[in-house]
Amino acid sequence: MSLPKTFISCDWGTSNFRLRLVNTSNLEVIAEHTTDVGVKKLHLNYKESKSTESQTSYFVNYLKEQIKHLNSIGTTPIIVASGMATSSIGMMELPYVDMPINFSGANLFSKTISENGLDLILVSGAKTFDDVMRGEEIQAIGLSKHIPKNQEGVLLLPGTHSKHIHFKNGVFTHFTTYMTGELFDVISKNTLLANSLTKTDWSNDVESSFLEGVQKGLNNQSLTSLFSIRANDLLQNKTPQQNFYFLSGLLIGGELAYLKQSHQQIYIATTGILYKLYKLALDQIHQNIVCFDADMIDKALLIGHKKIVKSHV
Repeated sequence: MSLPKTFISCDWGTSNFRLRLVNTSNLEVIAEHTTDVGVKKLHLNYKESKSTESQTSYFVNYLKEQIKHLNSIGTTPIIVASGMATSSIGMMELPYVDMPINFSGANLFSKTISENGLDLILVSGAKTFDDVMRGEEIQAIGLSKHIPKNQEGVLLLPGTHSKHIHFKNGVFTHFTTYMTGELFDVISKNTLLANSLTKTDWSNDVESSFLEGVQKGLNNQSLTSLFSIRANDLLQNKTPQQNFYFLSGLLIGGELAYLKQSHQQIYIATTGILYKLYKLALDQIHQNIVCFDADMIDKALLIGHKKIVKSHV
């Protein structure tokens, strides 16, 4: 069976929902629709509604209503849904597949369902013996298009819960999650350090403080350096703006510390300020860095979803 001319990509996260109608051949986005109704909010709505329909049907009905916003598309194409859609609070819980997973995504666990006039492919997440992810594995599979199959290295996906996904010879072998973004948020808002930190735009005035934090993090001095933020504020050794980026450097450096002795190829997939910070931190310890541009990152999920569609036809 040949690939369909179009498909719908559904990225359903904890807090956000995104649909894209996609031209299969060139991955052009024909139409797009987003809402802030992630699985957490919709699951809460389902519980509060005391609906007699199943959780799956409730989610499918919401999905069907949102598809109408993609304009007139005639017969609804096949839909590929990944992320938290297959969690316990999503459309239908699917078990995590054990690592390793192939660049092709062929050994991911997926399930096809037909309900209320929709044909859906639901894609599970992946797990190691002590870590899990849902959604990032699809992005990794999409980005693997740009990774030589004979290469060994690590793909970094910075964020609230950063993922470091290791690969070798066309296979993602294992991964580790770092709660860097969440820790930064908690420390900067809910500890005694909060009054010593002021968020500000990036500038040359804060770069040296950031790099100082990176070096301490790389040297595994994060815990012993945290209180210095408060002391530096009280003693007026640093401004709250400099402290803000010192903390950022401290946590990012701690996340990257294990890579100091690595000679593997490092790929990084992020944009905006996170790109600037992680690239600057990595430059202190590593030469073999490849940075994906914004278009590659944006297309990654679509490439991953297309691979899933291909495995089902």
